[in-house]
Amino acid sequence: MQKNLLAMLLSLLLTSCAWVHKMDIEQGNVITPEMTAKLHPGMSLASVKNIMGTPMLLNTFSDNRVTYVYTMQPGGGKMTEKYITLTFQRGVLKSIDNRA
Repeated sequence: MQKNLLAMLLSLLLTSCAWVHKMDIEQGNVITPEMTAKLHPGMSLASVKNIMGTPMLLNTFSDNRVTYVYTMQPGGGKMTEKYITLTFQRGVLKSIDNRA
């Protein structure tokens, strides 16, 4: 009798693990279309940081390139990634590579 009760309790505990809520995982800088629409060549690095925030990736070999990255994975779902790479020349925004 005790073995049956223990087996039922153990199987109930093991099956309840499938009902655990999986959290959404967000990493990096949030990149919205409104933010990217405000970017234009000729802006200073300070102006870009006011709009986009501090970048997650800095190119250690060149101060002229900054990459903003955002990843989102809904609980148990497929991860989506957004990238925007900004190239500067003498402290002024030269080009925008938006890969959303």
